[in-house]
Amino acid sequence: MAPVPSNVKQAFDVVAQKGGAYDREDSPTDRYYAFLFDVENAVNPKSGAKLWSVQFEMVPFEWMESAVLSQDGVTRSPPPSGPASLLVFDDAAPDDLAKALGTPVDEIVSGEWYVITLGKGGLSAQRARPVAVPSVRRTTAKGYKVPRRQMLKLNKRFRPVSRFSIRAIVKMLRARIAREVGVMDVGQASCNLVYDAFGSPQFYVDVGLPMFFNFASMPPVNGLGNVEILNPGPCLQNNPIVIVTHFHFDHYSMAAMSANWAALVNRNWLVPNQVVGPVAWLVINNVNASVNGQIHVFPVALAGLVGGYVNIIQCAPAMGMAPGNLNNTGLAVVVTINDLLQTNSLLPGDAAFQAIPGVGGIAGLRWLVASHHGSDTDLIPAVGPSPIPAPNVANQGRLSYSYGINGGPPLGVHCYGHPDAPAVAAYIGVGWGTAPAFVASTAETGPNTNVAGRGNIMMCNNVIPPACGVANCPFHAFPKRLV
Repeated sequence: MAPVPSNVKQAFDVVAQKGGAYDREDSPTDRYYAFLFDVENAVNPKSGAKLWSVQFEMVPFEWMESAVLSQDGVTRSPPPSGPASLLVFDDAAPDDLAKALGTPVDEIVSGEWYVITLGKGGLSAQRARPVAVPSVRRTTAKGYKVPRRQMLKLNKRFRPVSRFSIRAIVKMLRARIAREVGVMDVGQASCNLVYDAFGSPQFYVDVGLPMFFNFASMPPVNGLGNVEILNPGPCLQNNPIVIVTHFHFDHYSMAAMSANWAALVNRNWLVPNQVVGPVAWLVINNVNASVNGQIHVFPVALAGLVGGYVNIIQCAPAMGMAPGNLNNTGLAVVVTINDLLQTNSLLPGDAAFQAIPGVGGIAGLRWLVASHHGSDTDLIPAVGPSPIPAPNVANQGRLSYSYGINGGPPLGVHCYGHPDAPAVAAYIGVGWGTAPAFVASTAETGPNTNVAGRGNIMMCNNVIPPACGVANCPFHAFPKRLV
């Protein structure tokens, strides 16, 4: 075998050294490619002025140029997992954020890429590694949106692709019996675990933990059985499937942060067809790299899929909504709790109800998880009827809220102000949570009550899950029930 020509070997060595030099979280030039994955409403606690929380997933500029953008546009192999970190601007006025990002206010939407420079002016922000809360450091940030041609290339490369067998997915879902929905107390995040009639886990709808700046909203150790959700992590008895409604960090991050994350990614994951950032990409690669894990990407052209007790609906932004908004381009899940009585539970994730096709025609709707942690975004139209679907029996709808409080009641701060008072009133007006026994929240005994008392919520048939054998399992105790 002939030796490799010296000039060729030298070229390969240069490429290898270049790649290695950039395989770290910090950019040598303080520049980053940043995926804007979420824009949350916030309020100035003193003046009441409208603010935004703008959140990014980042990789070093040099890594992206070398590992992704330098590749041919027709490259079929997915990009590697990059050295990702999180960046969140301090809550700021939309106009100030628009100036810092070089973008008009109405064009600051999730699902797009920016080039961000740190420490050289702009607005104050916080940066952290996704799985290390102590890594948070203060900085300043400014940037600009990447050109359209580059945006299209990045969106193409960072969109998960897999074969999707309807027959296989339906078979997988039909094997799962739904009789209970557990709305888990995970702080300012979302995690719902569906159980069978014997309290055995069947599948998750979202597996999230809070962003680093809302970490204090997670449940503390207490007599109700809630322990640090990170350890031991989500209950994986009976090999549950994972359904992700959309790729916001607080809806999938157990797969990066919990103590048993390696076992969690070693499962079948059904996910929406969305462009994702480098942190979510790391999770997707970990699932596909595990022995039994597999990412199943729900086709955009598929309006819905019914498998046994599960109806998965492809969300689509309604007129006037941003087309790339991750909240409204994901999946909503309807769970049939009693197939004889045809009573159902709706788990919308963060989707606006207008973005869930056919939501008004869901028969037998008895249980509902409030959309977007109780946000009033897109919930109260200026004219016309409420978009919230009505329960099957007037004023008998059972409603649960999943949100967090930093600092705890009675003096703690509701993350993003959730649940918003107008949203609470809107749900009651349609027939949800009209009596104290018909509403519960993970963070308090009731929305906006500031009364101590938190924990997992068991909705539907009130079957107590048996002990799973894991010491201090935070997914076993259910101090709150909505029958």
